[in-house]
Amino acid sequence: MTLTTADLTGEVVRAGDDGYEAARVGWNRVYSHYPEAIVFCCSTQDVVNAVRWARTEGIALRVRSGRHSLEGWSSLDGGLVIDVSRMKSVVIDDTARTATVGTGLTQQETVAALGQRGFVVPTGSEGGVGLGGVVLGGGFGLLTRSLGMACDNLLAAEIVVADGSRSATVVQATEHDNPDLLWACRGGGGGNFGIATSYTLKLHELSTVTYLVARWTGHDHLGDLLRTWQREAPIADERLTSALEVDSTAVELSALLHGGSRAGLEDELRRCSRSARPTSP
Repeated sequence: MTLTTADLTGEVVRAGDDGYEAARVGWNRVYSHYPEAIVFCCSTQDVVNAVRWARTEGIALRVRSGRHSLEGWSSLDGGLVIDVSRMKSVVIDDTARTATVGTGLTQQETVAALGQRGFVVPTGSEGGVGLGGVVLGGGFGLLTRSLGMACDNLLAAEIVVADGSRSATVVQATEHDNPDLLWACRGGGGGNFGIATSYTLKLHELSTVTYLVARWTGHDHLGDLLRTWQREAPIADERLTSALEVDSTAVELSALLHGGSRAGLEDELRRCSRSARPTSP
């Protein structure tokens, strides 16, 4: 494979270069791929150039952001990885209550940037996961019952798509322009219809939240807890989102109440787990 900086813009890391090992690995080390090259894009034009180059050369490509692809789908052997993790722009419109954010942000970075201006958008629950995978895949988190999933709050996206047999172009997906593409980006398409480079999201004000975790050591009450939680959680206060997690040593019920008080959240948690008293808190 012959790579030239005239064809690929951004930082290009090739197999054999210093830093290749750090550039190629993902979060799940079970799936270990060895791409021929990784291009770290800093702009939408970098992405366009990478797609054009791969199509012209007939090289397979993958797109990567937070490196959290569970089954290693964001990398490959012998092809080109287009890494968008450096595209971290944030533009907030306080009047319209929207934010246009780069696809390279993680969930934690997104929450922090919006929180500084008093806004929030629903995301998933793992801070290190890339925002792009979350929005395009759905995005279920602890604000979901009150504010919807991340994809429900997607208003528009900038996307690099194939153009002809060897080129690529940038399109806007909105309710008025390419609405079918916007629909496909709202959780159901897995990000497979193009390379999204930015998202315009609906913002919400969030004055107070209450968060609690109840823990049961061991699994003696697991059956009762599951049955009670599955019955009660769907009919709990709509401002409350909860998650029941099980590991090898304990059961945890975490819950976030959008607004309200600690006492109110404790009452809701008791109803969702009244079959057994937690070990903590």
